[in-house]
Amino acid sequence: MILVLGAFDGFHRGHVRLLGRARSMACSMGTDWGVATFSPHPGLVLGTMRSTLFNSGEWELIRCVLGIPHLIVLPFDERLRNLSPRDFWVELKRLTDVEGIVVGRDFRFGFEGRGSASLLESFCREDGAAFFAEDLLEGEGGGKISSSAIRSRVRRGDVSGAAADLGYPWFLRTDVLHGDERGRRLGYPTANLNIGGPRTLPADGVYAVSLIARGGWRCGALSVGRNPTFDDVRERRAEVFILDFEGDLYGAELAVFFLERLRPERRFPDAARLTEQIAADVARCRTVYEERMSADPELFGAFLRCFH
Repeated sequence: MILVLGAFDGFHRGHVRLLGRARSMACSMGTDWGVATFSPHPGLVLGTMRSTLFNSGEWELIRCVLGIPHLIVLPFDERLRNLSPRDFWVELKRLTDVEGIVVGRDFRFGFEGRGSASLLESFCREDGAAFFAEDLLEGEGGGKISSSAIRSRVRRGDVSGAAADLGYPWFLRTDVLHGDERGRRLGYPTANLNIGGPRTLPADGVYAVSLIARGGWRCGALSVGRNPTFDDVRERRAEVFILDFEGDLYGAELAVFFLERLRPERRFPDAARLTEQIAADVARCRTVYEERMSADPELFGAFLRCFH
């Protein structure tokens, strides 16, 4: 088997190049291919990151869309993290049928990241395994595409930049909780999303989103924050108003794709002014949704087919 090896926090456009390389190598060698990764993410264990870009459910949805046939998950425990580069290679061969390896050129492995892509290539050469180190891909605004840079974009609310680097909109796969129904009283009933856990969240504000609900795509206006117009909201919330939709979604699982940040969160003098702004936000969301969905119907169709 040809293995794409790495600590993947989701897959971005640079990773997709690795997948394509592995697919091509497997075809030419008459074998299969897949991804070997780690759980939990090494960055969480080593303290180099505080949250992941995607949770496991979101990760699986991306894997399905990208057509990754096999997944090998290596437990990133004390034993594995303390293996020398050579011992890690021996362990990988013990756990998998390695016929070839594909990595990014900046790949590091083994205790304290002491192993490099060139060292891994020498191990492969010794054992007669194929090897390829893919050059890094430049991202939006320059610099290499990386999961850490994408996480930073999401935290700043730059979901358009995140989508450019990912190759698809950043999204949440989550369920609907009971809320205080204030949106319903304002004429815009919202679904209150579960945003708990060690996950990356976007900057407070209002976003145009597309979401999968009840077996199809819907347009939504989503607010993240504490709703400063009212003084009784203490925790951060994510609430989405789904256009042209009636019904109860409590307990339902949704996939919510962030298309564009419309504006930062702000305090309005009263509920009437807030309602006026919501109407303007909703109109803009409809325009963004129609433009983005029509621009890449194949991509959104694949996400819909894989969501179950």
